[in-house]
Amino acid sequence: DPPTPQAGVVRAAKEGRQSLFVTVTVKEGKMDEYNELIQGHITNCFANDRCMYFDYGIPVDGDPNVVHLYEVYEDEAAYKEHKASAHLKDYVEKAEALTSSTTTMKLLTLAQYGSVNCNYAGECELSGEWD
Repeated sequence: DPPTPQAGVVRAAKEGRQSLFVTVTVKEGKMDEYNELIQGHITNCFANDRCMYFDYGIPVDGDPNVVHLYEVYEDEAAYKEHKASAHLKDYVEKAEALTSSTTTMKLLTLAQYGSVNCNYAGECELSGEWD
């Protein structure tokens, strides 16, 4: 069984981390509302999921209504738990009024090399698992 999520505790798997890239198009004039919504969602992911990293940004060049989300979950089970969570369902329902239908998602399994494992507090390690 996967470990129970604990607020502020992240276990960095050596392999099998799941990364999700999401591109969202926010409706004209709705960016402030969307920013508030996504910030709450990110907080919920760190508090309730085994989410190792979650960030979002707006491209420097291009459409100012396009937002890119980058999420990393401890492993496949953690990602599936996130997909089944009540807070994700709540986010999706609220986001429907603020976004267009052009949202795209890409899920990747991350290799165990090529990155440093960091938790949301910015504490990083080069190998092993978090205590």
